[in-house]
This record gives sequence, structure tokens and C-alpha cells, in this order.
Amino acid sequence: MSRFTAGILALPLLLSPMQSGAQSAAPAYRASLTISPFHLLSPQLQVTGEARLASRLGASATVGGGNVTDDDRTYAIWEIGGQLRYYAVGVFSRGLMVGADIGYIDLPATPSGAMEMLAGARAGGFVGYKHTMGTGFTAEVQLGPVHVWGHGGATEWQTLHNLKIGWSF
Repeated sequence: MSRFTAGILALPLLLSPMQSGAQSAAPAYRASLTISPFHLLSPQLQVTGEARLASRLGASATVGGGNVTDDDRTYAIWEIGGQLRYYAVGVFSRGLMVGADIGYIDLPATPSGAMEMLAGARAGGFVGYKHTMGTGFTAEVQLGPVHVWGHGGATEWQTLHNLKIGWSF
């Protein structure tokens, strides 16, 4: 297991509340707006908005766009997706989530090699953790399998891995 993956998996333990009553004292946030800092390195901007449907249920939508470089070629890229999230332990503002993810990534140019499987439709599941501080600052991590249907009919399983930061209100 890589250090990066181990760090993502350990983050929920580091962010979990230390007191048993801390979870019930959290403010009742209704929505979260987050970005993916790692996408900014590409450079891409990926923004996710999540709405609380119930204390333990949320739905999110993601939009993104920018550029990605492979083999000294730069491609324009855009993404759209959504998730349904159930907070199995905790609540919307702080808890362990399980959910379903769907999305689509498009590259206007026809890529080859490793980039070929980046574009296409995806669907899968994930497990993750979200932590919102009393000030509203929010961090979340997710990891899970997704099936990708790439351009040209190719299909494969990939790993969904998200790290997002933002604000809840």
C-alpha cells in the first residue's frame, strides 16, 4: 500500500471527534461546497456541492474542467458527476459515508495510451469520511471501485479516490 493511500485511509481517524458527545453538538449544516486541491495541479478546477437530504443522507453534484498533460500533449478536459451518500456512522457534517458515484469525463481530442481510459462514463461505489469543524471548514476523503466505459468501447475497473476541502453552511 502506498503512503498516499495509507494517509487517505488514516485521515478519518485523525479527524474523528475525541469526545462521545462532540458529534451531537455539531451545528446542523445543510450544504457543503468543496474543491479538489490535487486537480488544481493539472490544472483543473473540480467543484462539488452537496445538499443534506436528511441527517444521514446527502446528494452531491460535481463539475470540473481544465487541462491534463500526457506524453507532452495537453488535452482540454471536462467532467460532470453525482453521488448519493449515506452516513452510516455519524451525520451529514461529520461521519463515515458509503455511497454510489456516477460521472462522465470528456476529452474533445482523441487521446491514445493511458489517456484513452481517462475519458468516458463511470459508475461505482465508495466509502469515505467527512469532517466539518465548528467554523464550517470541511474536509472529506473517499475511496472505492468504479467501472469505466472508455471511448472506443474499452472498459476497465479503476479506483475512485477523492480528497476535497471546502466549506459547509
